[in-house]
Amino acid sequence: MRKCRRFKASASYTMQGTLLIVDDKADIRLSLHMLLKNSGFTTLQCSSLRAAADTLAQHTVDLVLLDMNYELDTTSGQEGLQFLSEHAKATPTSPAFIAMTAWSSVTLAVEAMQRGAVDFFAKPWDNHAVLMMIKKHLGLRQMAQAQQSALLQAQKAPDTTLLWLSPQMQTLKKQLDRIAPTGANILLRGENGTGKSQIAQYLHQQSARTGKLVSVNMAAIPESLFESELFGHVKGAFTDARQDRDGRFTQATDGTLFLDEIATLSDAQQAKLLRVLENGEYEPVGADHTLHADCRLISATNADLEARQAQGEFRQDLYFRLNTIELTVPPLCQRSNEIIPLAKHFISHHAQTYGLPELTLSDCACNTLQAYHWPGNVRELSHIMERAVLMCDEPEITARQLQIKAVKTELNNPVSELVTLEQAEQKLIRMALAQCQDNVEDAALLLGISKSALYRRMDKFNIKTRQS
Repeated sequence: MRKCRRFKASASYTMQGTLLIVDDKADIRLSLHMLLKNSGFTTLQCSSLRAAADTLAQHTVDLVLLDMNYELDTTSGQEGLQFLSEHAKATPTSPAFIAMTAWSSVTLAVEAMQRGAVDFFAKPWDNHAVLMMIKKHLGLRQMAQAQQSALLQAQKAPDTTLLWLSPQMQTLKKQLDRIAPTGANILLRGENGTGKSQIAQYLHQQSARTGKLVSVNMAAIPESLFESELFGHVKGAFTDARQDRDGRFTQATDGTLFLDEIATLSDAQQAKLLRVLENGEYEPVGADHTLHADCRLISATNADLEARQAQGEFRQDLYFRLNTIELTVPPLCQRSNEIIPLAKHFISHHAQTYGLPELTLSDCACNTLQAYHWPGNVRELSHIMERAVLMCDEPEITARQLQIKAVKTELNNPVSELVTLEQAEQKLIRMALAQCQDNVEDAALLLGISKSALYRRMDKFNIKTRQS
């Protein structure tokens, strides 16, 4: 009978915050103040846009209720629209703006939203509807802030998926520690799922740069949005450019820009990126001014760049700009002594994520993990352990819960790295046991030795089966 496990409740967001009411009518300000005060909100009040600008500069405000009409006229809303253009920013730390006017107009509402307002209501208003609107947008703002905070914490925290236990990873760490304080461009190479993004994060953490790490998956950027994504754009540069937007180079100022899947760039994209790397200059789309890039560049790929250069698919001059330092992240199959510690780390991580009890690994599960060839590397290991944590009903994960397919590595060429004879012997034994579902007699036959000889070697290396 399947056991019932209780999941942790999701985090709730309390509706608290400071609201700024901007309206030139005292009765409007008082009515909104009483409504919001009775609902537990703190309010600030301004009768003019100039006073509102000063208040925003001096106080932390979560949401602004902004009247659209003042001294200029009573119907166009141009004063409010101009204020939105100057102060409404689409960031988690900026206040949200809700526009309000006695002259309700679909055209004005649409333009207010285009200028940065998150919502709109007409006067006179429905108290319940306005409160629900405010609570919704405060909740969205709190969630965005929580996500940003979690991202910043993840960037600052040490990444436990980089264990540095194998000789290859220890050598790589020495190289990383040596070059991290420099501003040299770095090209990371290696198979998918080996941890190149974690390496980029480690390099950023160990550097002297005070800005943030900005990551971009180059394969996911459409050709038409490449310049806007990397270099930014100004309002009105194209149809959907409703406000100025910083590109990734600007966002990474005094920080690190990580360009993943760099080999997927088209010829035109390569030429645009090369110009920035050559002279450090770029222009936002639609701008008439030039900006200077001030960030450390880290690129990553799993592609054979030499072959792509030979075929004319990747520019050699761009390659030389990217790889001042070139490092290769070894695949997981070459870091066999990290497999079990990583598996235990992922068990703990996924159990915490889903609010489940932390499980242990059985000996037979460890043997299966060690014998597997890991074509998906660390990412595949994480997914397998996540599935096992979710599906396992017992306190211990066995080989059955791992659901790993039969080992595909050829037994006549089981070692993809230069190892000692003892390490090779252990690997062969684990592979044979996994292939034979822990049947020692069949495994001995597969290895060409007697059953007793296999038992002696298993005892020597402390290798156990699920029947042990």
